[in-house]
Amino acid sequence: MPTPRRKSTASPGKPAPSHGKPAPPHGDGVIASLTVRPRRTDRTVVVLEDGSAFELASVLVERAGLSTGALLTEDARERLVGEDEPHRARSRALHLLALKDRTRREVETRLRDLGFGQEAVAGTSTWLASLGYLDDRRFAERYVSEKLRVGWGPRRIFSDLLGKGVERALVEEVLDAADPTGPNAQALVEGSEAMLALVRRRFVKQFAVDPDGAERRMAGYLARRGYDWETIGRVARELRAESGEGDAFP
Repeated sequence: MPTPRRKSTASPGKPAPSHGKPAPPHGDGVIASLTVRPRRTDRTVVVLEDGSAFELASVLVERAGLSTGALLTEDARERLVGEDEPHRARSRALHLLALKDRTRREVETRLRDLGFGQEAVAGTSTWLASLGYLDDRRFAERYVSEKLRVGWGPRRIFSDLLGKGVERALVEEVLDAADPTGPNAQALVEGSEAMLALVRRRFVKQFAVDPDGAERRMAGYLARRGYDWETIGRVARELRAESGEGDAFP
């Protein structure tokens, strides 16, 4: 029994979503309509008389002098689609940054994953940085402040920022500024308080029953969160004192 054919769910005259380089229709065609996208005046949908359609930056449509009823050759269409790639990359990058702040490497990696070429990716990254939309220093300073407030340790923050593509020297500089008298002083205080409160909730009863075992478990917990051994020792001594035990951590 033959398998029934599925009906296409694509709307006539509406191009499929594209990121890197969409495949334009083949052959020459006559332009049936030029429609600026709702709420996206920077993008224009070009529909040909055969029903095929694709998008271009509105500035390219104007520059090329496209108009309804005009013949659009296949070569001209492919050239316009190629010229449109930087515009698509910029549009996609702005959408990514509207969702949340990102590092330069994060944006570049995401654009490459979406199929954009290296030239479009590099150009978009430089353009965003010139506008102040990409700023690894701002990102790192905000990230350090936010993570300190929720009790992250410097080592974990350092590792995370390196993984996000922030240069090592910049990460070190931003973290060095996170001292009790620096711009992140309040975040440090709040982060320390949050960390102590969390450790007390998790381990204070264990210290009363098995202080040595509790200390080992707490040390591993804080080490995984990026705290150095000096801080871990200070917290261990504080919890031992609160539970009535003597110091044991060096």
